[in-house]
Amino acid sequence: MRKAWWVWLGLCLSACALADADPVVLTVSGKIGRFTDAKRGVYQFRDSDLAKLRQLSFRTATSWTPVVTFSGPLVKDILAKVEAKGSTVRVLAINYYRYDIAVSELNSRNVMLARRIDNKPFDVAHYGPLWLMYPLPEMPDAEKGPPLDAKLVWQVEALEVM
Repeated sequence: MRKAWWVWLGLCLSACALADADPVVLTVSGKIGRFTDAKRGVYQFRDSDLAKLRQLSFRTATSWTPVVTFSGPLVKDILAKVEAKGSTVRVLAINYYRYDIAVSELNSRNVMLARRIDNKPFDVAHYGPLWLMYPLPEMPDAEKGPPLDAKLVWQVEALEVM
């Protein structure tokens, strides 16, 4: 009986550890048609959910990094998954920074929510869990600089479709 209790306790602790190993990293709300929590009106993505979407990768430097490889799903695929119905997306970061971007712009460019840098997950101390990343190598020089840098939101935790 005592051995069975220890086995049960071990299984419970293992289940808790596994649940924490794949936390919710992105919450999408607002004008959406699909929900993981209809009562709250949100669609929550775990890292494993984002990994199931088509992944894009490119190498580039930013104003904050040397040349590295960013990879993650396209924002337009995330918006399609939640059946977004709005015309603007408010990108919200953990540090309360936010930036509004037209859905048409997100759909016309290969804008991603990077979840990996050089094939390693981001951590919160280093731009994570997600970083909104434009395809900088494809961007015309006239569009680069501070206005574009303002759109490269790091520590993204939520998207609000308006």
